[in-house]
Amino acid sequence: MIEKSVIEGLVAQYMIDNQLELVEVKVNKANNIKVFFDAPGRSVTIDDCVKLSRFIEAGLDRDKEDFSLMVSSSGKEKNINEE
Repeated sequence: MIEKSVIEGLVAQYMIDNQLELVEVKVNKANNIKVFFDAPGRSVTIDDCVKLSRFIEAGLDRDKEDFSLMVSSSGKEKNINEE
């Protein structure tokens, strides 16, 4: 099982570099990974989600341990912009 702390460590510097805020990481026994984040001062865009998802995918070895990944804004009260 991929540990939650591995995902948190992987994205820590990415969050700082891209002025994003990690809200929550969930990982279950089947390696279903859910990452929720926010963009302080602005709305999260689809591009933000895609870039973070690709970054995480690149940092994990699917051949070593398979997983599914969902990246999303932190809540439904914040809309995702399609910019």
